[in-house]
Amino acid sequence: MKNIQKGFTLIELMVTIAIMAIMMAIAIPNLSEWVAKRRVAAAAEKVANMIRFGRSEAARLNRPVYLCPVQIRKDGNPNGYCKAENEGSGLALWADAESNDKKYQRNTDQPLRAIILNKAGDVRIRSQILNVNYSGGSISASNGVNTKVLAFLPDGSIRRYGLDSNGITGTGYPISGYVKYEFTDGQAREVEILKRRSAILLVSGSQVSFCDSSNTSAVCEYTDFDITKCNAYGGCSK
Repeated sequence: MKNIQKGFTLIELMVTIAIMAIMMAIAIPNLSEWVAKRRVAAAAEKVANMIRFGRSEAARLNRPVYLCPVQIRKDGNPNGYCKAENEGSGLALWADAESNDKKYQRNTDQPLRAIILNKAGDVRIRSQILNVNYSGGSISASNGVNTKVLAFLPDGSIRRYGLDSNGITGTGYPISGYVKYEFTDGQAREVEILKRRSAILLVSGSQVSFCDSSNTSAVCEYTDFDITKCNAYGGCSK
């Protein structure tokens, strides 16, 4: 009886490999796009949760609670509270002591929560904070400050502050319009890709909301990042 050998011919194998290569060429960019979008969306959601938690803690503790940049150390703990150079590394919430001096003191002030956004030299998320009116127009820093810090007060109100290398600066101003947080992919460079992978978070005096793809209002329009004004942690300024 004759043995019948079963298997692929060389031509069939080459055709199969070619088809798989084509499918991978189509799938991998789409997968990379999805992963980048999810990473950005997750970062935006973490910041939104910090804002919601900060408001509730201010009411519970009956003390001002601040949300400001921190450096996240290798052990995961925050360091360098409210320093401008740490913008983009992480964010921390802390409750100010009764002196309310707006300066974090380890022995007197109460740390509440911290999140990591980026490691130095490994920027996955690029972010910037804008002050905009209800029509989406920019609110000049002359009306107050370029917002870098949010202060949640026990009465439920929110004030915005600036920041420098020494800490929180100036007088806190109420939010007139929105504080607009923009996040995008830290690895991308092309404007269209940055826009496509972005997430926008709006903070008003009373609520926190996201701009979804169906929202065509001016306040939800993407604002280009000036990469030359981004620091080593991906924190950017206009």
